[in-house]
Amino acid sequence: MDIALHGIEKSFGKLQALKPIDLHINNGDFVCLLGPSGCGKTTLLRIIGGLENADEGRIQFSDRLIFDQAKKINVQPQKRKIGMVFQDFALWPHMTVFENVAYGLRAQGRKAEVKDKVSEALANVQLGEHAKRYPHQLSGGQQQRVAIARAIANDPEIILMDEPLSALDATLRDEMRILLQSLVKKLGMTAIYVTHDQHEAMTMADQIVVMNDGNIMQQGSPEDVYREPENETVARFVGKGAVLEGMHRQADGIDYLQLNHQTRLPLPQKEHVDFADGTMLTVVIRPEQINLTKAPAETLLAGTVKTVSFLGEKYEVSFTVDGSDELLFANAKERMAPGDQVYFNIDTKSIHIIEKDGMNYVETA
Repeated sequence: MDIALHGIEKSFGKLQALKPIDLHINNGDFVCLLGPSGCGKTTLLRIIGGLENADEGRIQFSDRLIFDQAKKINVQPQKRKIGMVFQDFALWPHMTVFENVAYGLRAQGRKAEVKDKVSEALANVQLGEHAKRYPHQLSGGQQQRVAIARAIANDPEIILMDEPLSALDATLRDEMRILLQSLVKKLGMTAIYVTHDQHEAMTMADQIVVMNDGNIMQQGSPEDVYREPENETVARFVGKGAVLEGMHRQADGIDYLQLNHQTRLPLPQKEHVDFADGTMLTVVIRPEQINLTKAPAETLLAGTVKTVSFLGEKYEVSFTVDGSDELLFANAKERMAPGDQVYFNIDTKSIHIIEKDGMNYVETA
């Protein structure tokens, strides 16, 4: 089911939680609302689900008008054909797994379907043998699966999820992430998933909607949001890397980012757009775009290691550029130590440039 939001606004007293929001989600897409705490993502999810009412705007599910403030239309949550999963599992402790999943069906008067629908939902989350157990007899991951089964038992066309995995440990989060992805695709639902965890968003989503301060900053595929952030806010929030500010300078036909009076970094050769000398730029440099070594060479820039993190298949190294306090991040195959002198160059063809007014000029390769 397609979802279209037009001019959605919401305030709580003097706090404007959502500024005019326009958003379109395609049928069958898995969409992550990503942003820091307080950015408005949960409020937006609750408005789509009918748990909050917007102050202005309208919402359509395909050709069905769900909410229109001007026309005083507001379809109740139970009639929106949605399922909801939250961080709090919200299971009835005195009910069995079967009864918890059946609760919504019974409330809708679908008693004749209960046995088949509950059995199907539990099978989809791999809990078919746990129907007679009580929530306290289940692990955290199993309890979350019950909550998911309850959400899908009513055959929703849309499933809304508000940080459903944040209470689980890392291993369970990975297992549940895979389960949710496959389940949403198998059942053909449109999914909206709220998270502040960029790893979850990058690995799960077809589309990421980055939010900040009640606004949508960017919507796009994980690849586009990572490689071509449209503004500095997105660049700093999504993905590891350095976001450097400096002045565009040119010498001997080569473009540079002047960080200070003695430090400059080479920039990509621009084929279509020229920056005026002195233009203030923001440059996004990801770890994979830096080649780092301990071996000195005249063609390499120098830096000093600040921190080293072992990630199994690689080391993540942060280091400062000599003559500057700017911190860069790179991946290395060999262990380094804080204080080590290192040498590096940057794959200038793939770094991303944002002019200070927010316009993008260089596409990521």
